[in-house]
Amino acid sequence: MESITVYSNLRKTGIDFVKDIPWGTHVCAFYQTKTDLVNILVPYFKMGLMNNEFCMWVTSEPINANEAILLLKTSISNFNEYLERNQIEILSHKEWYLKYGKFDSEKTLQLWINKINKATQQGFEGIRISGNTTWLEKRYWKDFQRYEALVEKEIKQLKMIAICTYKLDSCNIYEITDIVNNHQFTFIKSQYSKELTDTLTRYDRINKVTELAASVAHEVKNPLTTVRGFLQLFKNKPKLEEYDNYFNLMLEELDRVNSIIDEYLSLARNKVCTVESNSINNIINMILPLLQSFAIKEDKNIKLELGQTPSLLLNSEGIRQIIINLVMNGLEAMSPGGNIILRTYTENNEVIFEVQDQGCGIEQNVLDKLGTPFFTTKANGNGLGLAVCYKIASQNNADITCKTSSSGTTFIVKFKQELQLANIQ
Repeated sequence: MESITVYSNLRKTGIDFVKDIPWGTHVCAFYQTKTDLVNILVPYFKMGLMNNEFCMWVTSEPINANEAILLLKTSISNFNEYLERNQIEILSHKEWYLKYGKFDSEKTLQLWINKINKATQQGFEGIRISGNTTWLEKRYWKDFQRYEALVEKEIKQLKMIAICTYKLDSCNIYEITDIVNNHQFTFIKSQYSKELTDTLTRYDRINKVTELAASVAHEVKNPLTTVRGFLQLFKNKPKLEEYDNYFNLMLEELDRVNSIIDEYLSLARNKVCTVESNSINNIINMILPLLQSFAIKEDKNIKLELGQTPSLLLNSEGIRQIIINLVMNGLEAMSPGGNIILRTYTENNEVIFEVQDQGCGIEQNVLDKLGTPFFTTKANGNGLGLAVCYKIASQNNADITCKTSSSGTTFIVKFKQELQLANIQ
């Protein structure tokens, strides 16, 4: 089988909010309504047919095979020509996933490989597929996720792009986590959302993580508190003084675990967010001595370029956390002598706060994952710092973006002033 180099021979998806993708890409698309599903798959297959790819649509409710054909005929004027040359196959889930009477992950994957081989032998560029999953019964869930993991592992070597569609409202939090973990990237298509970007996907993942974390965090913290209490008790016994260093190490590690759990909880979706009238400049000036102490320890500098900004309705504690996290990340990215610039201004009816460092920049493969829970490039990091920042920003009606180059990185926090403007001072 031909090995495909990632990012070579990019294929247009046909979906207006999804960039070109290479062969060997495995995508999950969550949708909410039938219209959402149609708006994903019809342009997706239309583009594949136009680009000489063999297309295969495995259907299940709310769209059956006959309806899928009618939808494509309506959208593609010469669709019958593609049918006549056998460039597209549309069938039901029973004819594909349940072909052997029950679902079999290895046999299903082999069916795809056979399709690819046949398609390339017939002169097609590769194969473009999609399978909807409303047919998936709970008894098949574990087997199907093993299949998705197998596809994720093998697809990188195949001339194949795949979009697996899941009805968002039909998946519980644990199922969504399984799905996201078994795909290279995920997007949500909803008629209720005008902007469908990586930011939306990032926030969705954060919410999934928080629900899982909050459901177990308190149960974990209680026994940890008990263990810490007994360790502290033993540490104070004269007979155990020789083990003092070990007790200190264990207590430090328990405190670290507790701090990680606290960060999980800080992502909680339903956490009450108390707001007050305050300005970004005021919050920066209040914590400036703390920020400067961080910088001095590492022989680095904090510089201010604060413009006039109005007061906003903000959760001041959360904004302080954003500022501290972004500044600490900037300090870690720089060599001694470097400068962190904190900048504020108003533009296009938005209040903007920037943290600019003089580091070496962020690589593209890292940039794409910023704000994803658990993703970190730090040896001792837990991958929650930026995730917390993105969550707090959303609670304060703000967005965080990033621009980077070899001369440094700037994180930009934009507050939507017109939606939350308080009394202007």
